[in-house]
Amino acid sequence: MAKVVLVGYSQMLYSLIEGIENSPHEILGVLRNDRRRYSPFELVFKDIFNPSMDYTIIKSKNLYDIKAQSVNSSEFYNEIKNLNPDLIIVGSWGEKFKKDILDLLPIVNFHPALLPKNRGANPYFWSIYLNQKITGLTIHFMNEMFDRGDIIMQEAIPIDENETGKSLRDKTARLAKGMVKDFLDLYDKKQIQPIKQNEAFASYEHQITLEEELIDLNKPKTDVSRHLRALYPWSYPSIKIARRLFTFSKYEFMELKEEQKNLKNYEIVENEPKYFILKGQDFLIKIYK
Repeated sequence: MAKVVLVGYSQMLYSLIEGIENSPHEILGVLRNDRRRYSPFELVFKDIFNPSMDYTIIKSKNLYDIKAQSVNSSEFYNEIKNLNPDLIIVGSWGEKFKKDILDLLPIVNFHPALLPKNRGANPYFWSIYLNQKITGLTIHFMNEMFDRGDIIMQEAIPIDENETGKSLRDKTARLAKGMVKDFLDLYDKKQIQPIKQNEAFASYEHQITLEEELIDLNKPKTDVSRHLRALYPWSYPSIKIARRLFTFSKYEFMELKEEQKNLKNYEIVENEPKYFILKGQDFLIKIYK
């Protein structure tokens, strides 16, 4: 049976752990994102006083917590040599793997989109923001370029009308739980038949910037609603009023009355200590302070 090392964080990592645990395959160790975010000294105190969910799950399942600050570090390379896994599985990670580790053993990524579409950062946000109707999960071999390795298997996910970034992430993670077992079974039987990505259909998405966080009330409600849902829970939306940028987390849409339709977009309809109401193209929006 296949022996694997996991690299990742958050829901995708948890689903991969559960999927492999419900199979005959074995997890030899996990490299968690905390190792990249904190120095070893800081992490000792964080793990004691404010442990992350990643650490809590790794400890509760008695998995080996790999001590390396990068997938490209000598520490990680040596850990892989000592553990001698059949392959590395990646579920959410922000580093490119360099050639020396890529040449050592197969490395497989679980990317939450239908590659070659939506390569790059946060496909959950982009697939909703760009009004795509279908996304999915792609398992592919990794190479020295982000999300360009040969595709092993894919499954599609329809994007619901009221989908948020969080709900789409959760659906994708649940899909990964079953797909990882299917993939490892095929890998163990040497039945993997990867295919090249078609560059004609490729798109690459960047990290969410301040521009993507800015809500445009000149757009119709359907567009504004989709934008706000795509941002949750990754970033706080913001709105510019009289050259002042206001960031918020709680809001609700309200019906635009007939007598309010001639108001200018961004005009303040009501301003109270706990909220204010603005006029949009075809809606009102209540924003809580």
